[in-house]
Amino acid sequence: MLAPHVLRQRLSDVDANISHHESILQELKQERSAILSELNLITYPVLTLPSEITAEIFKWCIDTGMRLLPSVAPLLLTRICRQWRALALSTPALWDTISEIEFGVHPRAEAVIKTWFSRAGARPLSLMIICPESPYLASLESVILQHASQLQHLNVLIDSEVLCNFTAVQSFPILSDLTLGCLDDYEEAAGHIQLFGIHGAPALRHLSLENVLPSTILMPWAQLRKMTLSLVPLWECLNVLRWATSLDEFRRRGPPEEDLAEFPLGEPPVNHSSLTSLAISTDDDQDILPLLTLPCLRRLELGVRFGKYQEYLDDDIVPFLSRVSATLRTFHVGMSPTVPLQWFHTLTQLTTLELVHSMGMPFKTDVICALDRRTSPDFLPKLQTFVFSDCGSDQVDNELLGALGSRCDATDAAHSKLESFSLIWPTFDYSPEAPVARLPLVNVLPLRALAGRGMRIHIGTRDQNSFY
Repeated sequence: MLAPHVLRQRLSDVDANISHHESILQELKQERSAILSELNLITYPVLTLPSEITAEIFKWCIDTGMRLLPSVAPLLLTRICRQWRALALSTPALWDTISEIEFGVHPRAEAVIKTWFSRAGARPLSLMIICPESPYLASLESVILQHASQLQHLNVLIDSEVLCNFTAVQSFPILSDLTLGCLDDYEEAAGHIQLFGIHGAPALRHLSLENVLPSTILMPWAQLRKMTLSLVPLWECLNVLRWATSLDEFRRRGPPEEDLAEFPLGEPPVNHSSLTSLAISTDDDQDILPLLTLPCLRRLELGVRFGKYQEYLDDDIVPFLSRVSATLRTFHVGMSPTVPLQWFHTLTQLTTLELVHSMGMPFKTDVICALDRRTSPDFLPKLQTFVFSDCGSDQVDNELLGALGSRCDATDAAHSKLESFSLIWPTFDYSPEAPVARLPLVNVLPLRALAGRGMRIHIGTRDQNSFY
């Protein structure tokens, strides 16, 4: 045991240390108080905005992609500060859409969907959900049943076995857009899918089916206005056109190498009196066009794959174009620059033409030459809008400029003036290494001359709306 005088000395030293540190602590507290006072005097302009304005800005931060990532709005907005977090969580418009969520990949997917949509209040909901395996069937049914009254857009990618046993079919009072896709290969899915139906959907207008046979499902066909079919056989497409008598728009991408031996012999043609827009992009030989009579068709889109069977398709497309020439106004051709001129000879009422060609293909085309009114005065006499898209970097040459210039003025009532020309190129060329920006080399002065004569000139990506 230490002597009393030693203990008294140590006690004195400890008291001195305490006094010293208390003095330092007091100084630090004073410094902290001064810093807080200065911080309180600082005003962040963005935090002075009315909450309604900030909430509107938040809406413009939302991307159409993966919204469930913490690094993407709206979740990102909840991580900036307490004020923004509270505002983001109380803004229903930020939480009415889940662009993609997959059972088995996203942990606690059912709980995530419930929490996410609880912040949307009474807003209409959009949900894209993937259910690849049967163990998640109960969760899928629970999610759809819970939100059926608010679902406006529903996209379900599902395994055929799950679809076969799916029973969550009930009333969807505001559902307007339904996409149903099967994850199985086409042949497997066709053998597994049984009857699936949807009832009580008075607002349903757009139906998309991928790898799902329309004959295996029950839908309110007569009320549909827009239909998209992918990987569906030709005869099933014809049946849909017979059932959906009120369709305005029909899009089809057929299965690869469709077996023509399975095509029912003597399939009667379809006369659809309300269809105004038709888009075909198919991989098989058998074409739907010879079996269609469309007296009200105004817009036609033919996909890139048609170029593979040009000789066969010329025999089908030319008669079809002749049948719709009186009503057709917009023609989107996805296989230029090898489009046969005879396709256009009967299209005397066409007002909009878009030519799309593969990258690296030669630019010279018979169509461009024929557009020159000095040599072909009666070729597409009513053309008012011309679009050349997915081009290389040097697409505006003297031949095209001459053709455009020849159409700046209308000579008589039978020949319309070309009012706008758009040259559209992709923003990026994607390669295995990295995307590389593509910038066009454009003859600016001749284009400005055309703009000076009253033609609207657009050079850029498709999303840009500005004209020269």
